[in-house]
Amino acid sequence: MKYFILILWVFSLKAVAFIPPISAVLKEIFDARKFTEGTELTLNHRVVTNNGEWSEIEEKILLENRGMKFIWKPMALEAFFSGQLEKRTYWLGGDKKIPSRSLLFLKSYTAGSAMEFRDALVGEKFLKWDQMKQFKEGFEPQGDPQTWNVKSQYLEQEAISLALLPTGPSIAVVGFQDGNSRKTVYFDKGLLGIKKIEWSEGKESISWNFDQFSVAVNQSLFPRKANLIKDGRDIIQSELIGIRQLSKRQWIEWMKVWQKANQTINNSPASEETIRILLSFR
Repeated sequence: MKYFILILWVFSLKAVAFIPPISAVLKEIFDARKFTEGTELTLNHRVVTNNGEWSEIEEKILLENRGMKFIWKPMALEAFFSGQLEKRTYWLGGDKKIPSRSLLFLKSYTAGSAMEFRDALVGEKFLKWDQMKQFKEGFEPQGDPQTWNVKSQYLEQEAISLALLPTGPSIAVVGFQDGNSRKTVYFDKGLLGIKKIEWSEGKESISWNFDQFSVAVNQSLFPRKANLIKDGRDIIQSELIGIRQLSKRQWIEWMKVWQKANQTINNSPASEETIRILLSFR
């Protein structure tokens, strides 16, 4: 399969606007990660609260087979807060819960395979199944590659194009468009990662933007910086601090902190507001 894709690349070098198949893009970005249960990610966030002030919070994410657990620590407090993600809902202890608006921010960091991220894109209508096709129906290359006539069989996807973002060239895929509603995902043209996740509903425009693909884990790159923009205004600024695989002892200590913190969210309305704003966009 890799040999076949390589041949397609060679034959397509003459086409300046050539766009590789989305299935191959996803494989290049995600398949080297090989995450397992017990992987921990640490991020720092700056969040604009309802009074217009910035609030800083550290977030630790623990990957599990059936979901994720979280520990949040506001920079201004010594307290820890915890929650978990199950069936597209964040649970913050007791009856406090927040439905997930889009899991793609989390999946861009935590997806352990191309299939996992592809299914998330399709499930949220940022990608259609037929947008992963590269050639016209019935094209079955056989024999000498020189006789394949690839150019005439290449399937042009109107909803897939090259785009220039402030952070560099990208591949834009419009998975959904209906009137003023639109969902678009942008892949880095160099296949480093996801550059942007954007959706608009009526007059509201929201996007997660990713930059500085410099955190390397398992031969895969992750964006160090991310920010959420709503209607042209920065709401969340995030930085990936690190990714590590917990040992059994570290996992036990992690769970002790999570269980102890699980009941404390009721004691800090300001911290709960920051966490709710952070989670409401992902």
